[in-house]
Order: sequence, then structure tokens, then C-alpha cells
Amino acid sequence: MTALTHHKEVKFLRWPVQNHERDQLREAGLPCLLVLEGQAAPPNDISPTEDWVRPPVARLDLAARVHTLQRRTGTDFMPTLDPTGVLYYGGQSVPMSEAQSEMMRCFLADFGHLVRRDALKEALGRIRDETVTSNAIDLHIMRLRQRLDGVRLSLRTVWGRGYILETAT
Repeated sequence: MTALTHHKEVKFLRWPVQNHERDQLREAGLPCLLVLEGQAAPPNDISPTEDWVRPPVARLDLAARVHTLQRRTGTDFMPTLDPTGVLYYGGQSVPMSEAQSEMMRCFLADFGHLVRRDALKEALGRIRDETVTSNAIDLHIMRLRQRLDGVRLSLRTVWGRGYILETAT
């Protein structure tokens, strides 16, 4: 089975006890099913790579949730960036520069949610030994937008705050 068709294994975590492990899974883009303990409320920031259940849960319902998470985290639903800097999404791929890859890792860590400009500056600062300016961020965003056209993704500006990576319409 190739990396493009392989479904990621869904991890089960007890919520809220294993919250720190949830953060690690989210950052890696791995699917996670949260099993709510007692009367714990589900988290209010569920990402597309997550779902939750409250036990007891019927076996067929559990299987359906797992299957849905696996589908969502396949290459057609979740963009993925391989170690060489190639971005895959919707059956398409596009190579990224080193700077674009660093920025894309920020967007993929929390796909569909706001990424602040400061986080992008920090990411670029990890590969350059210089202060990253606002103009540099703007230039990299412009170039990244051009690259994303090839894989049906777009960056939406949230004025004064940052950007959201989402499926292009």
C-alpha cells in the first residue's frame, strides 16, 4: 500500500486525562478519538482529525466513527506534507520551498484554524538566522498562495490576526 492510500491508525485517548497526548497528535495531524470520562464535557476545539464518544458506545457506532476519521485523514481530506517538502491534497501534489514548508507545517498542525502571523515569523526564523519582517511574511504568503492553487487549497486572510488554510471554493 502506498503512502498516498494508507489510512492512518486512529488513536484512542481518555479525555481529559490524556490532553497532553492530544496536543501531540494534533500537531502531527494524526487521527484521534477522545473517550470522555465520567461527566466530562467534550473539548470545544475539535479539529477535523478528531472526534469523541461517551461510553458505553455501540460497537457499530464506534466502527463508524473510526472509519470517518480514517477517511478524513486520508490524502483527499487532509493536506499532508512529506519530509521532502511536497504537499499532497485531493489527489494532487505540489513541491514547496524550505520557507513554504516551514509555514505549511504551521497551517497543517491546525488545519482550518487561524495561524497567527507571529507563529509564521517564528517558523521562518527557525530556518534563517535573521529577524523576519512583516514584508517578508507578506511575500512568502503571496508565493504560498500561488503554490496552493495547484492543490485546491487557499489561504484566507483574517485581518490583523493571521491566516486560515482551507479548501479552495
